[in-house]
Amino acid sequence: MSNALTRYMELKSEKSIKEYLKKLPDDTIIKYYLDVEYSPFPILVIEEYTRRFKQKTKNEIIKDIKLQSRFAKKKAKELGSMAKKHKLVDDVTRQKSEEIIKQAKKKGYKISEKIAAKGSVIGSKLKSKTKSGLESGMRAKKNLKKSKQENLDLLKKLGDLQKAGIITKKEFQEKKKKILSKI
Repeated sequence: MSNALTRYMELKSEKSIKEYLKKLPDDTIIKYYLDVEYSPFPILVIEEYTRRFKQKTKNEIIKDIKLQSRFAKKKAKELGSMAKKHKLVDDVTRQKSEEIIKQAKKKGYKISEKIAAKGSVIGSKLKSKTKSGLESGMRAKKNLKKSKQENLDLLKKLGDLQKAGIITKKEFQEKKKKILSKI
């Protein structure tokens, strides 16, 4: 519960505290209700909460107070234990933060190992595909050069056949067009 509310509650009567609680927004009442164990007037906070949200019976309210008092006792024991060990809340928070960071580092390390493994597999595949792609490109280039020369030789032979009168000029032009489209 906020220090301002605690100070306010210490200075005012029960009636004025009830009026103050009625003026607070719902989210603040919910927050105070959840932290009721720290309130100097837990019954008033619970009553205001139930007035707004649940309309509990007196027995239910008493049950809530007993539950909250158990939580308060447990917190008091924890704080007493920390005091005996000369631990501060900051030390406990720091310790928990370090544990969370340590777990996050472990998970991050595992994830990075998986990524590295997948990266090397992908790199190997890419390298082999690139190598085979280059090799097939080189073969295609050789075949292309070879076929160009063959096509040029074929054009010469067709020209000779036309000069000899074996094929007509029209046949020569048709064949020439087909051969040149391949080059």
